[in-house]
Amino acid sequence: MKKLVLFLMILVMVMTLSAQTFTSYTSENSDLPCNMVYCIDFDNDGNIWFGGQKDAATGLANVSMLSSDLSAWTVYQQDDLGMGNMEDRAFYIAVDNQNNKWFCTHYGVSVLLANGTSKQIDFTVDDYTRTVQTDSKGNIYLSNRTDDGIWYSEDNGENWVLWISTDIGLSTGRPEIYDLREDSQGRLWFCTWYGVVYRDTDSTWKEVADLAGEYTYAMTMDKNDIAWVPNASTNDLYKIAPDGSTTKIDSTNFDALKADILDIEADKNGHIWCATNGEGLVEILPDGNFNQYTMASTSGGILQDTLTHLEIKDDEIWVSTTSAGIVRITDLITTTEIDQNIASPENFKLHQNFPNPFNPSTNIRFELSSSTKVQLNIYNIDGQLVKQLSNREFNAGSHQIHWDGTNLQGNQVVSGIYFYRLNTAMISETRKMMFIQ
Repeated sequence: MKKLVLFLMILVMVMTLSAQTFTSYTSENSDLPCNMVYCIDFDNDGNIWFGGQKDAATGLANVSMLSSDLSAWTVYQQDDLGMGNMEDRAFYIAVDNQNNKWFCTHYGVSVLLANGTSKQIDFTVDDYTRTVQTDSKGNIYLSNRTDDGIWYSEDNGENWVLWISTDIGLSTGRPEIYDLREDSQGRLWFCTWYGVVYRDTDSTWKEVADLAGEYTYAMTMDKNDIAWVPNASTNDLYKIAPDGSTTKIDSTNFDALKADILDIEADKNGHIWCATNGEGLVEILPDGNFNQYTMASTSGGILQDTLTHLEIKDDEIWVSTTSAGIVRITDLITTTEIDQNIASPENFKLHQNFPNPFNPSTNIRFELSSSTKVQLNIYNIDGQLVKQLSNREFNAGSHQIHWDGTNLQGNQVVSGIYFYRLNTAMISETRKMMFIQ
């Protein structure tokens, strides 16, 4: 009888799937010139810039801009960008503090100035240029493999100085930047073809010993000034403390990290997001667990499981793919821990699980106005108990419980709709979720 009552209660509740939204932009449904996209960046007005492979059919350089309100596209010709006869694949885009947009191809660098004019950086034309980066002060960094160094400008590209390996403390190989980050203390971190170096607060350059000579090509900085860097040789992920000491996350312990990490970003909560080569979008949680978002688990919301670039802005995630266009993802990034700890919530609240749909695991978040015992159970569509996740006391505040998608016997559940029900002494609430294999 109890089982029947529970089942009827579940059926009459009005519940929806997660509010997470996956919006695609392709050459078929938008003005994106070509679906092979390599890079994404935001300018100082909030517009979104995309660069990628040239469209062989039209001859258009694959550089376009989507307005900040997502209503209008601008598509650029080579001459609009100062590329002239340079190769017109944009591998990297960077924006400086004057709102100038810098474009790096494999054979030269150009800039579209904030006033609308453009020009080539003449000494880079026909050289093998790999990346362009900017820091918060507006300094520009060009990786030039032909010159075996880094060209550096402090005046928005008017004058340039060449740095070689010894100038930045690199013990082996060429100083070819793939990414750079700044921490809260003003340290400047470089991720290069041959390891990671950083300029300390006393302006001295230091090398991260555990990554010396290793192929590193992406970097992010979390809210605790920890740099996260994947090692392309092993796929292991390194956490680098401000003093240069490291902690290695062995990729063999994470199925989703056995693929190359092509880009990496940290959100405001300290969650680490990885764009992978074949395993979709991977979220690493502060407790060491991870969520994985693939074409299958998002029902096609993720357009392709090989993601080339990743950017996070205003809690939105933008990812680009090798041949399927761009995806804008909302409502995957949740309320910050700082916001959660300001005060105890005035009312009880059970949030929609995330991710949803999910495979193989998901998280359930709830808020309590006072300390109470919380029972959290999972049920199947027939109202049968699948697993009990909690039956203990919780303090007032925000909490999160992880479900690994297994049942009472420890076996993986089958695809379908499930319900999670949270009971306290005063309140009971149920929500729906979906597991997809």
